[in-house]
Amino acid sequence: MEDRAALRRWVGLPYDLYRGVPSFVPQLRREQLAFFDARRNPSFQTSAARLFLAERDGEVVGRICGIVNSLETEKLGRKRGRFGWFESVDDQYVATALLDAVRDWLVDQQCVEMTGPHGFTDLDVEGLLVDGFDELPTISGSYNFPYYANLLETWGLTKDVDYLEFRAAAPDRLPLFEKLRKRYRDVDYEVRTCRSRKELKTYLPALWELLEESFEPLYGVVPLTAAQRDFYTQAYFDFLDPDFVKLLFNKDGGMVAFLLAMPSLSRALQRARGRLFPFGFAHVLGAFRKPETVDFLLAGAKPGEPTSILVAIGLIDMFDTLRARGVSFIETNHELEENTTVNQLWSKLELVSTRRSRVYRLGLA
Repeated sequence: MEDRAALRRWVGLPYDLYRGVPSFVPQLRREQLAFFDARRNPSFQTSAARLFLAERDGEVVGRICGIVNSLETEKLGRKRGRFGWFESVDDQYVATALLDAVRDWLVDQQCVEMTGPHGFTDLDVEGLLVDGFDELPTISGSYNFPYYANLLETWGLTKDVDYLEFRAAAPDRLPLFEKLRKRYRDVDYEVRTCRSRKELKTYLPALWELLEESFEPLYGVVPLTAAQRDFYTQAYFDFLDPDFVKLLFNKDGGMVAFLLAMPSLSRALQRARGRLFPFGFAHVLGAFRKPETVDFLLAGAKPGEPTSILVAIGLIDMFDTLRARGVSFIETNHELEENTTVNQLWSKLELVSTRRSRVYRLGLA
């Protein structure tokens, strides 16, 4: 979107649409403007993208983004068109106009299917919330009104996959993990926790390689360029607290698994109202210093390694850190409903609540 004023209206719609909604977590406006700026976000170098804006009587009433990722096309052997960041007032006419526009554009791009909501990559926001509207999402999650599902399904989209999220009390003494600690105390794997962000950065190249290798078979995962890795490092990894990053190595010193978590910033971002200055920064800093809740972001293991064992070993160390830092609750990032390995581990905890998000699909003739 070349028109900067139009881009500001496009980015600004959720802040107006969800004003006063208790479960909406506003992202930082400056970061959102940078993300959708083709000159700053390297994802535009590997993807054709089109932003659509719906206005009525001079008022913004909806938006949507269409994406064709060339690296995904190479991986799948077919053109999958994506749509993301869909927002609309409760009006089927508006939603239909937006979805028609992005479908027609994807057909022009010779796509054979249309899926979404999701972004350029699996590291972007994905999925439409279909259950858990009263629960606060993580900062990598999203919120939408309950009527959104009806707008998409009435238009003709059907379920492709679902993602699940959980919240649980941080275990003080959990018999399962005490058993695991005894079971795996003699295994040839070492858990490392970095002492500083500077030390953590020395592991980032290996961590990125392992992250992509372990996630490659999963739904919606696309390869990343070096420029994209740098972009996401600055956007996400630079904000990680080293205490909540667990790296696992085999006896030969090779990185074989990881668990990434971070203090929850959802309440802080709500208080900041989408802006770091003048007071938003203080709220974010406070959330880092004394986290009541920690968001579990990503976990993975090298293909061929015992994933469930490695994740369990990492969790043992992570729970020790949670107790030491006085953390009361953990929130999981979305997990594929069919990811039984991780979901079975979470099921051992005392779950407090769940959220469910959905990615939809439409075949394109």
